[in-house]
Amino acid sequence: MAKIIGDLLSNWGTVILFIVGLTLIAVASFTFNIIIGYLVAGLETCLAAYILDKERG
Repeated sequence: MAKIIGDLLSNWGTVILFIVGLTLIAVASFTFNIIIGYLVAGLETCLAAYILDKERG
């Protein structure tokens, strides 16, 4: 069981950290101003789509 969890974290650890980081930035911008929050969330979505497109080739 520990080997499975270790393999999962080694393969998906950076992806999980990336998603958590984007979420925290979006939440912080929403607490600042709702319009800026939507803007930041949209930019983060575009960034994630761009990164995923480059990864898949």
